[in-house]
Amino acid sequence: MSNKRTAALGAGVLSAVVAGGIAFAPAAVAQGEDSAYALSANGLVNITKVPHVVGEGKDHLVHTDLPQGADRILHAGVFNSAVEDGYAKASTTDVKLGLPGVPTIEVGLVTAECDDLSGATSVAGLKIGGTNVEINQLQPNTELIPAPLQGLARITLNKQTENGDGTLTVSALSVDLLDGTQTVDLSTATCGERPETTPEEPDAPEEPNTPGDDGTKPDDEGKAPVPVPQPGHLDVTG
Repeated sequence: MSNKRTAALGAGVLSAVVAGGIAFAPAAVAQGEDSAYALSANGLVNITKVPHVVGEGKDHLVHTDLPQGADRILHAGVFNSAVEDGYAKASTTDVKLGLPGVPTIEVGLVTAECDDLSGATSVAGLKIGGTNVEINQLQPNTELIPAPLQGLARITLNKQTENGDGTLTVSALSVDLLDGTQTVDLSTATCGERPETTPEEPDAPEEPNTPGDDGTKPDDEGKAPVPVPQPGHLDVTG
């Protein structure tokens, strides 16, 4: 697999966007490649996938506000993305998401991991409008609509999608506001099958010495043969 990744958007560039909206040109992604990103948003506010890693590599952003100032819709402490052959992982920490007309959504740590077409996620410290949300077993595509979000938005945890190119995409936390008017995905990883590795051939075992390797063999009763004198020469001094 080729070793490439998209250019990371620095925290300074992200913080310079205006309150009227955030719009970046979408990054091109080759079909069937492993990839990871910590944040993406589409709808009234568009945020391209950041930090986006494709193929192989890792990247991160620290202390990001979008947009900058009191009108921010999102704050995150750290974004991390890492990818290798058949494996991808994305994580986001200390997230506060304030969409218009929706109670603030907070999460302490949200992680998505995709390994050889198998997905797993973890979500810790989820709060809706300041109220803790209890999460027990996080099965794939777990839909969550707590009372503060009734009629406004729904949250899908451990969202898993099988793609037409044979890869699997796992999003740890996906928010859908007003039936697609605004969507936000936190911690998304996409992976294919891990490449097969050819096992190394073991070294050939040493053959043990057997009686008779020196040209002599025991008799039928298993007794050692009588040594046969060999001609030789000894110097004599006197």
